[in-house]
Amino acid sequence: MNRRLVSTFSVILCLFVAGLAFGQASPTGNLYGTVADESGAVLPGVKVTVSGIGAPREQFTDAQGQWRFLALDPGAYTVSAELEGLGSLEYPGVIVSVGRNTSVPLVLSAALEETITVTSESPLLDERKLSTGTNVSQVELEKIPTARDPWALLSQTPGVLVDRVNVGGSESGQQATFRAPGVAGNQNDFQMDGTSITDMAATGASPTYYDFDQFAEMSFTTGGTDVTKNSAGVQVNLVTKRGSNEFRGSARFYNTQRNGYFGGKLKQAQPNIQDELYTDNFQTELAGAQVRKIEDIGFEAGGAAIQDRLFFWGSWGQNDIQQNAATGLADDTILENTALKANGQINASNSIVGSFNNGDKLKFGRGAGTTRPAPTTWNQRGPSAQYRLEDTHVFSANFFLTGTYSHGDFGFALAARGTRADENGLHPDALDPRQEAGVWQDNYLTGSSSRPFDSYQVDTSYFFTTGASVNHELKVGGRFREFTQNSVFQWGPRDVFHGDWGATVAVRDHTGVAVSEYNAIWAQDTVTFGRATINFGLRYDDQGGANEPYNRPAHPVAAYRDIFPETNFQGSEAGFSWGSVAPRLGATYAIGEQRKTLVRASISQFYDQMGSGWVTRNSPFGASYAYFDSVTGELYFARGFDPDEPLKIVDETDPGLDPPLTREILAAVEHAFLPEFVVAFTVTSREVSDLLDGFGLYRQPDGSTRILNRSDYEHVGDLETELPRIDRSVSVPYYGVPNSDLVSTGGSYVTNGDRGRDYLGYSISFTKRLANRWMARGFYQYGKGECSVPRSYYDHASPNVGRAGCEDGDLFLTRSSGSGKGERFLQSTWSYSLNGMYQVAPDRPWGFNVSANLTGREGYPLAYWSNAAVAPFGSRAGRLTLNVIPGQDYDQYRLDDIETIDFRVEKEIALQGPVNMTFGIDVFNMTNEGTGLAYLLNTRYTNGGNLDDNISPRIYRMGVRLNWK
Repeated sequence: MNRRLVSTFSVILCLFVAGLAFGQASPTGNLYGTVADESGAVLPGVKVTVSGIGAPREQFTDAQGQWRFLALDPGAYTVSAELEGLGSLEYPGVIVSVGRNTSVPLVLSAALEETITVTSESPLLDERKLSTGTNVSQVELEKIPTARDPWALLSQTPGVLVDRVNVGGSESGQQATFRAPGVAGNQNDFQMDGTSITDMAATGASPTYYDFDQFAEMSFTTGGTDVTKNSAGVQVNLVTKRGSNEFRGSARFYNTQRNGYFGGKLKQAQPNIQDELYTDNFQTELAGAQVRKIEDIGFEAGGAAIQDRLFFWGSWGQNDIQQNAATGLADDTILENTALKANGQINASNSIVGSFNNGDKLKFGRGAGTTRPAPTTWNQRGPSAQYRLEDTHVFSANFFLTGTYSHGDFGFALAARGTRADENGLHPDALDPRQEAGVWQDNYLTGSSSRPFDSYQVDTSYFFTTGASVNHELKVGGRFREFTQNSVFQWGPRDVFHGDWGATVAVRDHTGVAVSEYNAIWAQDTVTFGRATINFGLRYDDQGGANEPYNRPAHPVAAYRDIFPETNFQGSEAGFSWGSVAPRLGATYAIGEQRKTLVRASISQFYDQMGSGWVTRNSPFGASYAYFDSVTGELYFARGFDPDEPLKIVDETDPGLDPPLTREILAAVEHAFLPEFVVAFTVTSREVSDLLDGFGLYRQPDGSTRILNRSDYEHVGDLETELPRIDRSVSVPYYGVPNSDLVSTGGSYVTNGDRGRDYLGYSISFTKRLANRWMARGFYQYGKGECSVPRSYYDHASPNVGRAGCEDGDLFLTRSSGSGKGERFLQSTWSYSLNGMYQVAPDRPWGFNVSANLTGREGYPLAYWSNAAVAPFGSRAGRLTLNVIPGQDYDQYRLDDIETIDFRVEKEIALQGPVNMTFGIDVFNMTNEGTGLAYLLNTRYTNGGNLDDNISPRIYRMGVRLNWK
């Protein structure tokens, strides 16, 4: 670990001394422009001032008449220019968005002592743009009817698929699973104010929850050439508000309840699920997922303690979500968030930002669903905090430097309720968890996980010109992040559960203390000349880690202490290091005299980010379990340890292991019909290679170990099953290893395999910023990812096809099964989103606003499976999970398509002085869709095919917001 840290920062130091610039994904945007006179001649030495948020900034144009202001917080600004002997110019309402570059050309006239005010809209087109995705402005966050949840907005991004439908907050108590085109959800990256906070133990997930009103803007990035983007998943950047010279703030109260308002006139509809019940299987009753009550309250405010020098901002919010799962069981959540931020302008060249964000989650009944009755649900507690300190220094108009430190204190605890009145699943008298026909009973898993991190990063930009008119913006960046995981979980007081296949399962689930390290450096040059913009980028990542010394106690049941003894582990390195170099190249060309049409193309490479579980493999920890026959007590299967050598590390990793690689090609055309109205057509191609494959390790009679060959397998039986709702019978062959001389070590060998994935898709999208009384944004996306599996893969791979198996040519599916929401497999060939707002008679006292949000996608595949088969594997037996629907039929058998519409009407009322009030009514799932979101997919059980989860019914929300400024 120390070698990796020293070597990486040695490179960063060398780059800094050499006078280069550093960069990192930013929570800010940039303004660029040129000042010219009426003849078109550029004007050097013009004083340009930008004001609006924070302290005003000044700059003088260079010899090419150029000016730039970097790292501006999102919002509206006024740009002014003045030069002695010429008139002055003022351009108000210039919009800055996260990660975007706004170009503002300025023309000074010869009219002395006259100020000209520009009234046209600032342009949306961005010739320097490096990425694809969606920005959601503060206006949209407030005005468009949504569930007020970052995950609920992800479906507004082309190509992003989300596992659930959030109706007015029905799903805001638990984060969603989502994915970008062609890649799994574990490649997503969460950022708060530009700092990565991603949970690397649940890779790609957020470590906390949020107060919706603490954000000025959100951005969702899916691809492109920006070298600050580490992986091919969705990069979620949540940008908090800040204080400025003007004191401003807001307070809100939103109420959603099933009993409705106005004497029950606007009460929640009944779940429209009758057509989704599997009556052929005698499923005639299900309560259906629905909301009981949601109260969302909070405030945020900020201003200047010292004008132009010191600014403060803070927020507090609480979201009390009371809802029922599809079975009628309560699944309640309280989310409480506090945020503080201070911005200081030390002098004209230096500024500092300090922030604190704390989120606490209290959940009662997590996991409630058709397979998790009340005793098996969790009570959850998860306070989590992030501290961030940033300093920016402007050395000159051409050189900017920012350094950032961030610490996250994240973690959570899950406590199974059990059958006791004290809801303590670990009480010595609590019952063991057990399964009955696929349904958990009596108790469940209990435990806690600590996941802190520390992050250091440096940002700068350096501008220079070569030749007469070739402009360069050079970025080089570096980051070091250390993530620590320590998780301890237990199945009831005895760490045992009883499976419904005739097995007693003894478990040890300790991760030890795994420390993962993520080092990155990158360089990118954005070159502009004439109508062309070209960017060249290169990114280097080094990912690895180590396991700290750790003592694990013996199993709580004496009978199992021979195989799970006390373990005093002295620590180890991860056994591999992921080093990768990712080049990125993009070009943009502006067409036409007014440059209203842009043609773009890019080629990029992304390498996977490493989950902390890969570090834990080189230790005796992690999830270890053994199956014992419930009648004879005989051990017949073990995983994660070797019963013959229980203290031995059984997993092996190829020391030359590389991260999987995604190659992306983008081509796009954008056209601005108006400065504030842009339409784009984008084609995306992705190829994923070097996927990680794991093969079971077996000990031979001479004591050596090896992985299995295809020739070791023999056909041992056929699984006969019916596919629910499809009226189809299938016979699935399954295979085992009858050679009893082979003994499973309980471990596996992981290496880069020959498998891959291919994705091809296109999207049509548009953005209309609020102007002339209306705004809108939407897209239509079409594309699919398929598995690419060469014949060489089958030399060692098992012929058994597991759940959602990905054979050559099959659709690529991502499995989601979290928190009682039912198992589902994310894959839609098409999806769309359309939202907007219209201001009705805004100049009249009775004027009001109307807005709507329409989303739709293809239903997810019905990937049925079964785990009824048990086959010999060497001297022990293995319980198989088999895919029972051919992969080529995934596209044929699907859940129904999803289409929902939400609607809002609001009235803004001016109160005394600077205070105004907005009263609004939202209706969610306006047409009361009850579409099934998940069916029970295990055909082994008689309840296979039954409805497991549905879209919550139509419900109304009333809200009041006070704003002052």
